[in-house]
Amino acid sequence: MDKEKFVSITNQFMFNRVMIQKDICKDFLECVLGKQIDDLIYKNAEQAIEPRLDFKSVRLDLFAKTKHEVFDIELQIQQRADIARRYRYYQASIDTTSLDKGADYDKLPTSYIIFVCNHDPFKAGLPIYEIEPICRQDTSLDIDSGIHWIALNCKDYAKTKDKHLLSFMEYVSTGKIDKQDKLVTSIACAVDRANKDREWVNKVFSVSTIGEDWEREVRIARRAALKEGEERGLERGLERGILQGRVEGLQQGRAEAEMRYAELTKLLLSKKRENDLFKASEDPAYREQLFTEFNI
Repeated sequence: MDKEKFVSITNQFMFNRVMIQKDICKDFLECVLGKQIDDLIYKNAEQAIEPRLDFKSVRLDLFAKTKHEVFDIELQIQQRADIARRYRYYQASIDTTSLDKGADYDKLPTSYIIFVCNHDPFKAGLPIYEIEPICRQDTSLDIDSGIHWIALNCKDYAKTKDKHLLSFMEYVSTGKIDKQDKLVTSIACAVDRANKDREWVNKVFSVSTIGEDWEREVRIARRAALKEGEERGLERGLERGILQGRVEGLQQGRAEAEMRYAELTKLLLSKKRENDLFKASEDPAYREQLFTEFNI
């Protein structure tokens, strides 16, 4: 198999494809939470939640639920400073769509938002972060909010005391397969099966290239701005202004393009036009044709 085109579990598309499998999702939740999970009655990869049309929508990586609990599983490879605020917004979005109009608040399901990180999200050196509302004046108070936020710092997997969870985190961090661990071997087999679908692998790499191209343009803009400032002998403040202006312009353009592409992706998936989505990822002209078709 071409190593350059091997999609690992740390790829968003692969993570969703593997975790959408009911048995793997259930075993993963039981591993992380350390308890038996009822049969999953609903699951969806990249679940879009839109509380209101004029509010920011949320696209959850993997959303699943049982009769009385909901689970949001997120893959987070890059370090983000806003992870705590993301937890907060995801929680609010899940809650507002989990309660029927006029229903009592005690009908809200217990919720778990789990971030699988390949870094230390809160930089405290802990392998696992479990975050729940507490009373700072009396931490012994039992505040039954039903909110559970969990972050796995897979980078520090060796500090994990639970062997089962350690094997999973080590696999995410290093790719090492613990052949004695059922969850890890199941995930690894699912990853191998997916990589044998070469058409899908090529499409994943094509879609991923779009984001990489934007990153490349930002880097090029940075170098060009610095070179231009040096050649013209501009003062330091003006040089910074050119750099900042160019980079901000590109970033704004990138954000707008990503919003258009996200809207196109959502529409195509809702209409079960996956082939058009993959073709659009490879063919800019066809992508523009679809933008026109949907008036995006």
